[in-house]
Amino acid sequence: MKTIFGIDLGTTNSCISMLKEGKPEVIAIQDSSLVPSIVSFEADEIIVGLRAKNRQLLHPENTISSVKRIIGSDETVKIGEKLYNPETISSYILSFLKSEAEKVCGKEVKNVVITVPAYFSDSQRRATQKAGEEAGLKVERIINEPTAAALFYKYLQIDEKSETIESNILVYDLGGGTFDVSVLRVGELNEVLATTGNTKLGGDDFDQTIMELCMTRIMREHGIDLRGYKPAEARLKAAAEQAKIHLSHHPYARIEGNLIPNQGNAEIDLFFELERSEFEEMIEHYLEITKKEVGKALSESGLTADQIQNVLLVGGSTRIPAVISLLEGYFGSSCLPPIDPDLSVAKGAAIQGGIITGEHIHQVLIDVNPHSLSASALSYSELVPKVICVPIIPRNTQIPVTRSQIFYTNHDEQQVVKVEVFQGESKEPSENTLIGSLDLKLHPSPAHSPIEIEYSYDLNGIIRVKVEQKGYGAKREVDLDSTLRGQSFLEFDLSIDDEDDFDPDDMDDTQEQDNQVTNYILHKSYDTLNELTSEAEKNTLKALIHDYEKALKGDDEDLVDETEEALVDYIDELKERGD
Repeated sequence: MKTIFGIDLGTTNSCISMLKEGKPEVIAIQDSSLVPSIVSFEADEIIVGLRAKNRQLLHPENTISSVKRIIGSDETVKIGEKLYNPETISSYILSFLKSEAEKVCGKEVKNVVITVPAYFSDSQRRATQKAGEEAGLKVERIINEPTAAALFYKYLQIDEKSETIESNILVYDLGGGTFDVSVLRVGELNEVLATTGNTKLGGDDFDQTIMELCMTRIMREHGIDLRGYKPAEARLKAAAEQAKIHLSHHPYARIEGNLIPNQGNAEIDLFFELERSEFEEMIEHYLEITKKEVGKALSESGLTADQIQNVLLVGGSTRIPAVISLLEGYFGSSCLPPIDPDLSVAKGAAIQGGIITGEHIHQVLIDVNPHSLSASALSYSELVPKVICVPIIPRNTQIPVTRSQIFYTNHDEQQVVKVEVFQGESKEPSENTLIGSLDLKLHPSPAHSPIEIEYSYDLNGIIRVKVEQKGYGAKREVDLDSTLRGQSFLEFDLSIDDEDDFDPDDMDDTQEQDNQVTNYILHKSYDTLNELTSEAEKNTLKALIHDYEKALKGDDEDLVDETEEALVDYIDELKERGD
């Protein structure tokens, strides 16, 4: 039986685990369970982990950390004259974990489960999968970090012979760069009820607040602004991180910095004491954000705080006393069972690997999608056309899932439909993330012909799209590749006639938009006509529609505008009469 390793690819630290005689164990890399997620470059050598972290102080311009915060975006990192994308940097971390783990366990590390924040978007998940592939790994599954932690928690329960007990748990995952909260029901099934979070909130932000405090003091005491000066920022960030960690166990932390680098070559020393209460006040607004997300997850799960039996703390930042106090105030101190916040995710990933290979773990996992998936369409609620996002798969739907919805063409002989796939919760397309778009050439058909759009969300949280012109055989089925920044699909089926004659790029976007508006007005006009009971009103509206359609066939744009205005005004008048 093959071994599927579990990898927690973290913002600050990463680790790799495996099942050994049915028990999840983290593989120690260079005598440590945690590997700093830092990459440094020296000549032709790529350095990862603790050595890279040590080099960061001396060579910050050649060292990259916290790359997870930008994975799946179009941001790049410049080292010397070369640009690196986040997936490639992440692949170096994964390659290091792979090679070092092989030395320790004496077997090939090939098949893996990689964890991601529950609130990661499709592009972030695909970018993580791509990083694994670049590292020479076969990514068997992408699973959510809180879900992995819950799998490990349930494993501990099974070990205690309590597997039949069903309970509601909340996973509060506050790592170095991301925050997630998930509500699960665990028992014979492990079922995710709701998940939410913020992929731009974590321990890095807490470090930054201390760093800003240090810079402010230096500016006040020495008159030197170190913002943007990498050598100084590297020193101060390291001091800030150590202070944050120290404050988790002590009421005060002494921040010391001798001969801090600066552009003016002046000697700058920094010595002051930071009180825990001051630090907690500095990060209070971040913790309030997490509290709101906890309330949101509870609301979406249909549970209240007193219905949660256990709260699992995941991520190194959950060691901060203010975090523990926040959750004890919300749920009570008895709800916080001891579970390793650093290693539980990787161990849960190894358990998921065991489930895939058929190990006798007695767990079944049911996860959900973190974001709604929508298609853009013209809204018919108002006379003036408006493009909105229509949900096809709502957020927190159990996965894997396939859902479809029927849309309709706007006018006779419509040549093409454009399917735009959005991820997010707003009706406004501009407030959501465009995952990708595709065009389908249509066979000649009358207006209001049905078009079926189908989305599938797989166990990795990755999207597939199918669009079909019902009754005519025109369809496209594609695998959406959002790692190409919302522009491309990987097509695996195309069944339309004469596809070589069709080029969507030949279409004039402005003309297409004008056609949509025109046919929207006609569609609304005919809908209104069908609803009328007065013969006089019907005859008047028919005449106005006839005049408008006749004008559209000619070349007189003023006549088109005139007849359109008359038609719209009359429909408005009919609406006012009905009100």
